[in-house]
Amino acid sequence: MKYEEALSKLENIISQLESGEKSLDESLELYAEGAKLSEFCYKTLSEAKQKLTLINHNDKE
Repeated sequence: MKYEEALSKLENIISQLESGEKSLDESLELYAEGAKLSEFCYKTLSEAKQKLTLINHNDKE
């Protein structure tokens, strides 16, 4: 899965949860899925940051 796709899914989940229209069970499932997507996005951004740091460090040498 790409970062942009995960972020879009996460935004959709947030909208659904904020609407208050889901049952408790549905909300819990959405929350769990959102937590996984959030972790994926964070990890992906962290890896990108490390790559950029490495590139910038190599450019200075």
